[in-house]
Amino acid sequence: MLIGAFKDIYLPTSSGIMKTRRVWLIGFTLLLQLVATTVFADVEFALIAEDSRAKTALPPPGKALIYVFRQDAAAPKNVPMWFDNQPIGFIAPRSYFLWAVDPGEHVIASNPDRSVALKVNIQKGRNYFVEQGIATNGVKVELRQVSYAQGRTAVNRCRLIKDNSVFAAAALNRPVTKKAPERVVKPAPKPLPGISTSVHRQGLALIIKTGSIKLSSSSQSLQTTSGTVPTEFDSKASSPLGLEGEWRINNGFALGIEYIHYSNKLTATGTGLTSTMDVTGVLLNGKKYFAPGGIYYPYLGVGVGTASADFSGSAVTGNTADFAIQAMGGLEMRWNQFGVYTELKAFSAKTKDNAGNKVDASSRGLLVGASIMF
Repeated sequence: MLIGAFKDIYLPTSSGIMKTRRVWLIGFTLLLQLVATTVFADVEFALIAEDSRAKTALPPPGKALIYVFRQDAAAPKNVPMWFDNQPIGFIAPRSYFLWAVDPGEHVIASNPDRSVALKVNIQKGRNYFVEQGIATNGVKVELRQVSYAQGRTAVNRCRLIKDNSVFAAAALNRPVTKKAPERVVKPAPKPLPGISTSVHRQGLALIIKTGSIKLSSSSQSLQTTSGTVPTEFDSKASSPLGLEGEWRINNGFALGIEYIHYSNKLTATGTGLTSTMDVTGVLLNGKKYFAPGGIYYPYLGVGVGTASADFSGSAVTGNTADFAIQAMGGLEMRWNQFGVYTELKAFSAKTKDNAGNKVDASSRGLLVGASIMF
């Protein structure tokens, strides 16, 4: 309860805190489901019988066999593959391709822009094994040729991908089937020197922000033990600070947690007594970054969590707390792992004490800051 001149505001009751925690957990679950349904695409696998044939296949006359396999389960789940500049399809965790090829030099490539490539010199009548590996942070893709023993053991643990290319048909001695046009992966445009590409990177990002924050309601009547106290808040907050950590996924979605703090001075009307309201929010955020090209990454996001308002001074003292939500949108400009941030934020936090006395700590603001990605 607000006590005036006005003294203490009681802490929220345990039931109120539990209600806020339940709402927060519901929001967290919904955000996780959103991320999970957008990360992965499907790869079609061959029949079990064809998979068994592929694992014991022999090179056709005058040709050699190439097994391209992937053992890791790191994101991205599916990565495009190319053979001699021809798009073959997408390779998934614990899967493999099998191709029959002519002798000579061939190029196996990966990534949408074919930026990872491996040249293999082929001799007829032999089996070759190439492993595609992805670092745990989902950023680095590698191709490397491995020994027969290592490759054979790995392939036996993987599953054959359905592949209608002429190379796969020759390896399994089956006719080439006509099919609908495949999804063609267009090479990504090459970036300017020193500027990151528009492809989203996966990893942890840390963000620090400050700027201009204004209270949504500058005139409020606070209920205290001494009665109703009309107050005027300074609409512009002082010492605004935002700290955020988020996990970014390579499809542009991000999930993170944010700490935000700002202060507003208030004056009890007609008394000259003043106090300071310190607002603190901790929220779980979900964002979607877009990549129109170059260094520019506009984004939209929402957040759910809790907020508290702590009062100190001669007019009113104590604290209130309750559920908080926010919406934000802005633009990040990225240079490799570093970025510059601008953000418009709408923060809703109508706090109260256990007696039901309310304080509206909602605000809106324009923030700027910097980010670093690991």
